[in-house]
Amino acid sequence: MFKNKLSLFLLCMTLPWCTAYSADLNELSKHSGVSVKRLEQAISLAQFQPKIIETMTRPYESKQWWEYRNLFITKSRVNAGVDFYFKHEDTLKNAEAKTGVPPEIVCAIIGVETFYGKNMGNWSVLDALYTLGFNYPPREKYFSKEFANFVALADRENWDLKSVLGSYAGAMGMGQFMPSSYLSYAVDFDNDGKINLFNDIEDAIGSVANYFKAHGWDQGHGIFYPALAKKDPTELMKKEWNLTAGEMYENGISTKVNIPADEKVRLFKFELKDNKLGFGVGLHNFNVIMKYNKSPLYARAVYELSVFIRAEHDKRLLERGIKVKPHSRIP
Repeated sequence: MFKNKLSLFLLCMTLPWCTAYSADLNELSKHSGVSVKRLEQAISLAQFQPKIIETMTRPYESKQWWEYRNLFITKSRVNAGVDFYFKHEDTLKNAEAKTGVPPEIVCAIIGVETFYGKNMGNWSVLDALYTLGFNYPPREKYFSKEFANFVALADRENWDLKSVLGSYAGAMGMGQFMPSSYLSYAVDFDNDGKINLFNDIEDAIGSVANYFKAHGWDQGHGIFYPALAKKDPTELMKKEWNLTAGEMYENGISTKVNIPADEKVRLFKFELKDNKLGFGVGLHNFNVIMKYNKSPLYARAVYELSVFIRAEHDKRLLERGIKVKPHSRIP
């Protein structure tokens, strides 16, 4: 589609969301601690990938909820998630003990991101971040910093810049960490002296849990509840996370679970089949999932997958004659 950078630039100039931005290597050097010379060297090794630009213009998150849900809430993904849970239960329980993040949430993240490590991406991370950081004006500011972060990370870990593979957006490993997250939240969970989110499942599990802990996961509390709206909730949705449950209830929204009146919540609209609409209420932990990926579609998919994984996990235990502890969350 885009044969060269000039055609992409000319197209971009016709689009309302396109704003000029030119990465300053001196600023990127200050941001990342990587020398300008090293950044220039990395840029010289990178290749522009027009297909990445095409993919960025049609992300999964642009789909309607029912379409998006069908991609991730599948029998095969649930069953694989339960298998993953049983296989790595000791590590998952250890991570829960240290971070408060339940196993099913960690499983769901890795399940949605990479189908439990099977699909970690085949793009050169260097090329992906160069393409988006220096050739995609809508997001250049963010991705140019991630490019510099990646060079810093590669130097720290002694990686060959060109050999690291990931998603078209430059995310890496089983949990698809961006370079900044890898630098800040990835942990050596098995204490082998190395942090490896690609091949070390213990590190991947511990790092996802650590990310959630660092972003304020509230152990034992609720995540998301379906809601009914008796009248147009548009104004309530505009309040985003400045909405309280009490205000929501006073304005015609109802949930089966009674959320404390002073609790901060956010009301979301979800597009269903046949042009119907559904609504849901996100609590603090839903917001934490959205720190991982800002799309409410993503957060709801992770939540629903986690529910199915936990239910199937417990079902298999009961079939073996093993008692299951009651599982409930405080609203």
